[in-house]
Amino acid sequence: MRKSIQRNEAVINRIRRVPFVVFLKKILPVIIFLLLLFLSFVFGLWNVRSFEYIDSELRNVSTEELDSYLSEYIGRNIFLIKPIDIQKSILEGNGYVREVQVKKVLPSKLRITIKEFTPLYIGYSSDVCLLFADTGEEIAQICSECKQECTGNETELVTITSESILENNGKLIFYMEIYRIQKVLSVFNYQIVGIQINDGIAIFSDLEGHTFLFDISYELEEQLARMYLVGQKIDMDIMKFKSLDLRFERPVMK
Repeated sequence: MRKSIQRNEAVINRIRRVPFVVFLKKILPVIIFLLLLFLSFVFGLWNVRSFEYIDSELRNVSTEELDSYLSEYIGRNIFLIKPIDIQKSILEGNGYVREVQVKKVLPSKLRITIKEFTPLYIGYSSDVCLLFADTGEEIAQICSECKQECTGNETELVTITSESILENNGKLIFYMEIYRIQKVLSVFNYQIVGIQINDGIAIFSDLEGHTFLFDISYELEEQLARMYLVGQKIDMDIMKFKSLDLRFERPVMK
């Protein structure tokens, strides 16, 4: 009995030393891994099943809208999806979206971080009402041939009207000039609610009924310096005024 066991062990040892068996033992883990990987693809283990949206302050974009933009990616292999395609689908789908970041969470989830634009300006020109962000980017077209609805808003948005176009390449024209003027006026607590732009002349109206005139196409830096000096004088002397024209070397106050 013992001799029989020894013979069996000797046979097994000889088989183990066969080059093919030695080679097979080395690659067997790789074969098993590839087989499991193949089966995972066949049974859709790596197919996208859900999206997770990360942003605690989504105000203008709903998760239902985001799902509709990305519906074509459900069921697709997660390794074959390019994050840039996801970003493009969302950015083109909703103008409120400012930034998109995509992270793949294996085996079947896409984690998407959304950042929105903050609406600040609503502008009407060429019979079109446009919404702009605080960074100057165009967010959306609200309506057309609707001046009363566009300029009569009672929101915290700043209303801009103009006889010429307000948008160029998705950006608010004169945005930097408007931003710089508002920044100086805010130093003296003038809250701007309306802006009228015609032929480079901009009239800023604040919440208390004051108006400020600037030529935003010529020597704006000097006009801002004048506004700063006059603003200090107004605060110091507690002056009351209706309008202030900063276009001239000696600002005109009424």
